[in-house]
Amino acid sequence: MSRDEPAIVDPDVYVPALLTHLSNTLTNNASIFYRQHFGVGLTDWRIMYRLASEPWITAHRICELSALDKAVVSRSIAWMESRGLVLIQGDAKDARRRLLALSPAGLDLHDRITVVALERERNFLAALSADEVAETIRLLTKLVNNLGAFSKPVAIPPEAVAPDETAPPTSPRRPIKPR
Repeated sequence: MSRDEPAIVDPDVYVPALLTHLSNTLTNNASIFYRQHFGVGLTDWRIMYRLASEPWITAHRICELSALDKAVVSRSIAWMESRGLVLIQGDAKDARRRLLALSPAGLDLHDRITVVALERERNFLAALSADEVAETIRLLTKLVNNLGAFSKPVAIPPEAVAPDETAPPTSPRRPIKPR
């Protein structure tokens, strides 16, 4: 593509935009739903299902598994501990580490939310056939395993216009053609 042919990203076919839209919509909807019906936010729920599948792990491990920020996880754990949803104990192997697990109340809440979460997932995936669901999971897993490629160095084009030139473009941008 030459400089004379400016392009724009078409959000209808640009995969990062589609995934961001999907993720943001699911996240916002779930956060409102879980707070309204269970009194927990989406981060709390994400930590809960990690602790249910892997009890007595560190906050660091939760961050690794969930791609969550350490400060966000720390605040959520403190909030859940104050409500009796998590148990915290020292690590016999390393006194600096704290191990986390769901309390009986946390496990009960987890089990109640799980029933609803799986039903919501079934509703969402109902637009797909069983084969399409399997293929979607396969493709998403493949993309998750390739996330490092998104951080590979890329060539940065030089500026074509001096930063002080603020006039709006005179011609419309055209979308990038679909693959």
